[in-house]
Amino acid sequence: MRKNRRRSRKMSVMAGRSVQIGSVMVMLFVVIIFNMLAESRCKQLMKTIREKESQLVRLEDECTRESTRWAEMQTPERLEAALLRHGLAMRSPAPEQIVRMNADGRPYPGQLSVAKAAQRNKSVVAEVTTRRPAVRLAQSRTSAPRKARR
Repeated sequence: MRKNRRRSRKMSVMAGRSVQIGSVMVMLFVVIIFNMLAESRCKQLMKTIREKESQLVRLEDECTRESTRWAEMQTPERLEAALLRHGLAMRSPAPEQIVRMNADGRPYPGQLSVAKAAQRNKSVVAEVTTRRPAVRLAQSRTSAPRKARR
């Protein structure tokens, strides 16, 4: 019986070491698998980052082109050409026509344009009120023949 006991001790030691070696190999295999999964995920993320960066560069170029086109369209010559093309008789305001307003919506005091605008409005109101009877007369003359035509 003693012989069997010795063998069993060796077998138990060998079985214990083989379990340790097996668990180390399984752990190594799991680490390798996780490493491969992480590497493939990193490659996939790098690919999407490259795509997004190229898209960003393309959009930045497009934005630069459009802002350049917009700035070019805002030059005085281009604005005048666009107004003429649409049949609008407009021009830039003279310095005395510009009124600077504060946050409350009131003009800043002491502006020459405000005084000229008030003076101009008084004269325009006076012209409109003096011409108004003539306009009514002209309307009544044009409306009289229309009634006769019916």
